[in-house]
Amino acid sequence: MHNEIQKTTKIIDEFTSLLMKKGTTEIDIKLRKDDDCTTIFITDYNTSMNEEEINTLSEFLNFQRQTEIEEYYWGLMGETSDEDELFLVGSMLDSATLEIKNGNLYIKLIRKLK
Repeated sequence: MHNEIQKTTKIIDEFTSLLMKKGTTEIDIKLRKDDDCTTIFITDYNTSMNEEEINTLSEFLNFQRQTEIEEYYWGLMGETSDEDELFLVGSMLDSATLEIKNGNLYIKLIRKLK
């Protein structure tokens, strides 16, 4: 259970860092824990990310979850390059949805508990 909490906070930290590097000025984060999954909702208001960046991010995040990679490397998040970190985040998620509405970027991340 302790590792699940650490993994969730690392995922949130990676997204916060990514969006701040992209110039965000306002972010909302909502976390919902159920018996079978954790859902993270992130809103980047007046996002500075363009459609190409969002599509690339979506591709990295919707890479098939790889538990074996996750178990060995999740502790390295925050210590590697941006692309590597996105790969690690993607390997820890079961699904990711990114959508722009009215200039805001809405992100929904789902991590099923196994």
